[in-house]
Amino acid sequence: MERILVSMDCRSGGWGALSRAISLAERIEAKVFALLVMPPPLCGANADNTSDATCGAVLERLENLVQAARAQGVHIECFVSEGDYEEEVSRFVELERVTLAIVERPEEKDPLSERKLGQIRRIGHRISCRVELVSPRKHHPEQRRNQPS
Repeated sequence: MERILVSMDCRSGGWGALSRAISLAERIEAKVFALLVMPPPLCGANADNTSDATCGAVLERLENLVQAARAQGVHIECFVSEGDYEEEVSRFVELERVTLAIVERPEEKDPLSERKLGQIRRIGHRISCRVELVSPRKHHPEQRRNQPS
């Protein structure tokens, strides 16, 4: 049985990757693991409540999507980890014997895009499974308005 990992972080989520994994799992009866990696807590003057709120919102949305996928018959489990993204993803792949990792490509307009792509490449070299990079969907409301009815 295929074992698919979707790794996410609090800043960029990974909703397109999760959607792809759920869709694929439905077709091939695979098991999906959704891993949300949260940054380690900051202490003192650098502590940021905004980060906690963002992670909470991402976790809530993730849990809702996991419940919806289960209702469709998808075998999916949700995990939350705290620490370095590369380390946590690499460790999880080995621990759960993941056969396919689906990761969302950062958007080009993201100022950290190159850093995130480098991180994905490094993870790909460290893990013993296939990696699929999913481009986020682009929404163009203007195109929908201009389409003939």
